[in-house]
Amino acid sequence: MSIIWFRKGLRLHDNPSFLHAIEPTTSTISPSVYPIFILDDHFIRPEYVSTNRMGFLIESLLDLDSQLRELGSRLIVLRGNPITVLPVKFQEWKISHLSFESDTEPYAIPRDASVLKIAEEHKVEVKTHPTHTLYDIRSVIQRNGGKGL
Repeated sequence: MSIIWFRKGLRLHDNPSFLHAIEPTTSTISPSVYPIFILDDHFIRPEYVSTNRMGFLIESLLDLDSQLRELGSRLIVLRGNPITVLPVKFQEWKISHLSFESDTEPYAIPRDASVLKIAEEHKVEVKTHPTHTLYDIRSVIQRNGGKGL
């Protein structure tokens, strides 16, 4: 059983996590794959998100769900801190794989480090994909001896 955790890339055609999970011969999603989006309470506070931005997010989630339904699946929207939501779903759904896009924003770095640790504790294999930058920022910094360009 696997989770595709949609975060910023709320689309299918070029989402590596999604493309990795579909059945290549039929372009359908296996029933053993749970596509999720987590409404993180950190981001849905009024001081961080306007009415228009929230409306756009909801429209995007509805569109993503519609696309997934065409492929025989659906989007599962969860709410809460991913650090507490994911371990519950790991156990409830007997998850062995988690896939999501990497994120280099300040809030995301410690959150994702915690998610990776929790996944390891639950014996969940994790695959991350750089998607919202042209290059994997961590790899570029590492190749430059720990310094930016």
